Amino acid sequence: MIKSFFDLEVYKEAFQLSIEIEELLKNYPPLEKFLLMDQIKRASRSIPALIAEGYARRESLKDFQKYLRECVGEANEMMNHLLLSEHKGYIKKQGYAKELIERYNQLGKKLTNLKNNWQNFR
Repeated sequence: MIKSFFDLEVYKEAFQLSIEIEELLKNYPPLEKFLLMDQIKRASRSIPALIAEGYARRESLKDFQKYLRECVGEANEMMNHLLLSEHKGYIKKQGYAKELIERYNQLGKKLTNLKNNWQNFR
């Protein structure tokens, strides 16, 4: 039974990804601090925050779905930023960018599924 947003699998996954992204950004060059790094931080942090905020508004299905749609958009943004980071050579670990991109892709699919089937999850 879901008692709070902490119980949602998508929240747990999004939060874990945001922690991993924070660690990854420690290896980016200082030049990117106010450019790509800032965009990545905001996008990765906003997904679990939007899930939490949307959950608080879950009594209105339309509102909750709006927040989840925004989360999917942020996950897509993260995939783009990770691909760009890999292209620029900021992600050194072989295959890590691809792994993170796939995890954000899967998260987006789960968020879409939750959005479409919320009434069945309650």
